[in-house]
Amino acid sequence: MGTTRRQFIGQTAGLGVLLGAGIPLLGACGGDDDEGGAVTDAIKDGLEPEAGPLRIFNYADYVNPDTVASFEEQYGVKVEITTFDVDAEAITKLANGSVEIDVHNSAAPNSLNRLIAGGILQPLNKSYLTNFDNLLPSFVDPWYDKGSKYTVPYTVFSSGIAYRNDRVDPAQVEEMGWDILWDPTYKGVTSILDDYREGISLALLRAGITDVNTTDKAQIEQAGADLSELVKTMNIKVNIEAYKDIPEGATDLAHTWSGDMLAGVWYMPEGTDASVLGWWYPSDGVGVVNNDCMTITANAKNPVLGHLWINHLLDTANAEENFGWNGYLPPIKGLDADYLIANEYAPENLRSAVLTNEIIDKGLRFEPLPVDADRLWEETWSKFTAG
Repeated sequence: MGTTRRQFIGQTAGLGVLLGAGIPLLGACGGDDDEGGAVTDAIKDGLEPEAGPLRIFNYADYVNPDTVASFEEQYGVKVEITTFDVDAEAITKLANGSVEIDVHNSAAPNSLNRLIAGGILQPLNKSYLTNFDNLLPSFVDPWYDKGSKYTVPYTVFSSGIAYRNDRVDPAQVEEMGWDILWDPTYKGVTSILDDYREGISLALLRAGITDVNTTDKAQIEQAGADLSELVKTMNIKVNIEAYKDIPEGATDLAHTWSGDMLAGVWYMPEGTDASVLGWWYPSDGVGVVNNDCMTITANAKNPVLGHLWINHLLDTANAEENFGWNGYLPPIKGLDADYLIANEYAPENLRSAVLTNEIIDKGLRFEPLPVDADRLWEETWSKFTAG
């Protein structure tokens, strides 16, 4: 698959600085009022699709080429995909007009408010989204976009612990939870996500603090101190390579995303069965759940095609095809663990990596942080990664 979103998603540490530093978004809305520059009118009903090409903004290799091809064939248009590496880059390019696109295919919920306030996005017209009812109930009225006015979810994933169950006892993982990432037994073969929100939240959760949006300086700094223990005691790896490192055996334990393990099946060395992969997520459901969103830009030249593209990915068969290629779960009814395991998309031992509506509803979420707090999170993380 080449370089994928799994190699880019964790590199968002500059996001808060960019937003706080006054990239063009805030200038567009005339201040800090989140509704100041929002576009309020959706396109009219019953419009004919444009001639295209449909222009999509997305992480590299984050959509199945066959899914793209089927859309092109159905509507007789070409699809052009422009890629970005990190969310901060996407926001900056959208804000300064250096890219012209119709669909932002992977908007992050915790920065969505800035895109809306900056007048970068337009509301959706759900008359074109005939497959909207295929979504899991959790995403009909999501916290970050009440009433799904601007967005439709693309993928959903949780943060947990991936491991090789032929090297680490699953019972020990269940017993220790997050603490096992601090167990010197696994020094040199353990990694955590290279992401400042994920990393600091890991330490907070280990300490029993479930507010993953805390602005408490003492809590944030203590989380940084707890992470710093990992440098000496664990010789910790800080990366986003678990999707291949765990299957290949380069790492035995990894704090990572559920989508990485579902995709990890494809990275198993010849002769090694995927049954050696393990996944842990807190049994009480108190863990981080995140997702990416699809939305239409305010200046889209092809807004009808954009809606039809979103609807294409909401189709159950297309969503299944796309998942079978990129490994990140679409929140679509019917694509549950029983179905995915029965159809050999995932092994039984990774059942818990397939998110249910209950897990999504109970999961903790990364919300936008105040600028000063976000800067403290980033500074704390930078101190840890500097060693």
